[in-house]
Amino acid sequence: MARYGHANPTEKTLAKGRGVVARFSTTPEEQLRLRGLYLRHFSSSTPAGPLRLIGPNGQAEEVPAELYSVLREVLQHLKDGQGISLIPNDTLLTTQQASQLLNISRPYLYKLIDAGEIPFEQVGSHRRLRLCDVEGLRERRRAESRKALDAIAALEDYNCDYFDNYGETTRE
Repeated sequence: MARYGHANPTEKTLAKGRGVVARFSTTPEEQLRLRGLYLRHFSSSTPAGPLRLIGPNGQAEEVPAELYSVLREVLQHLKDGQGISLIPNDTLLTTQQASQLLNISRPYLYKLIDAGEIPFEQVGSHRRLRLCDVEGLRERRRAESRKALDAIAALEDYNCDYFDNYGETTRE
């Protein structure tokens, strides 16, 4: 299995909690059937009535309407042969895992932790970070990056206006 996703794009792993529940592969015919099923039953953005999830043994469970869009997105990814991971927000991550999610070095993550940029929990002699805190930091960093890029673009627009009005000088 590849590090991210699956080595075989048609192989799926369904996980519940920390243990693997089932692993299955789909044939091209099965993918076409699932695609048709998806389009037939899930093409509208809102459910027409109460939602029920029916298991293979016929047992039905009510599904809150708020989960409909999430289930649609999960089905779309599975239909496209992509893997899905569901991780609770309060999951504790190692500093290595958090630095990989943030795409930063571990020493830089330690500097952010020491500066109070992200809360952590001490587990023995190790620092652990909650997934929701790591996601929050990632969103803040993205917002700061967008703001900086907007400022650069505005500066570039200003400079282009300057050169348009005054022209560039050349040395002969």
